[in-house]
Amino acid sequence: MTVLTGVISQSSVKRGKEDGFKNARMMRDGTISIIPWIEALVLEGKVYGAAPGATALGVAAGSFGAGAIDTDEFDYLQTVPATVAVKPIYIRVCLVTIGTAAEAGYHAFWGAAGVTGANSVAVTPHNLLTNSTNTSACTVSTLGDDGGTTFVPAGLIARDVVMGITPNITATTAIGSTFIPAWSAASAGYSPTITGLVSPGRQISIWANAQAAAGYIHHVFAEFDIDEIA
Repeated sequence: MTVLTGVISQSSVKRGKEDGFKNARMMRDGTISIIPWIEALVLEGKVYGAAPGATALGVAAGSFGAGAIDTDEFDYLQTVPATVAVKPIYIRVCLVTIGTAAEAGYHAFWGAAGVTGANSVAVTPHNLLTNSTNTSACTVSTLGDDGGTTFVPAGLIARDVVMGITPNITATTAIGSTFIPAWSAASAGYSPTITGLVSPGRQISIWANAQAAAGYIHHVFAEFDIDEIA
């Protein structure tokens, strides 16, 4: 039989220094308090966000591609170098306008070989621990023109597709009213581990597909040194 003991610290918590010993924290009923793993990664400075629209931080809606998956026109392309591994945590696509009623949603794949076309928006992922000095080793580009280099999918991360609706508010105005649920590792119960490669470089591509659509993409991911994973 194993006996596990800890210290009750339900209403007062004393925090220790790195590499120090600490008693397990318990509630008054003996429940062990455990911080969610993703939140612990945030506190380590290992979680990053990318939230582009027309600009790197999405202060205006960006114009998405042709309204379907076009493997050489990227709404979001993230390259994962061989030095790191990435776990997607959260993917959200918000549509603010669409043209006609048609398929609307997003498709997120990992794969390789994509190169973004001209007039793209470069995005520097931001650390969710604001005072961390850690920076992402990944590169992100969005909203490139048609005619880039074709992305080759290798596996699916997540997708959600609905029917886009354009209410006839006036005879000349189409207003998007399409809600696309977010994907998260918590709700899905899983997250793929995407280890970087030298050649071909491993990538994440997200297509926000709706006819003549504009909006925003939000991707949150954890990033590890490759020797922490593989």
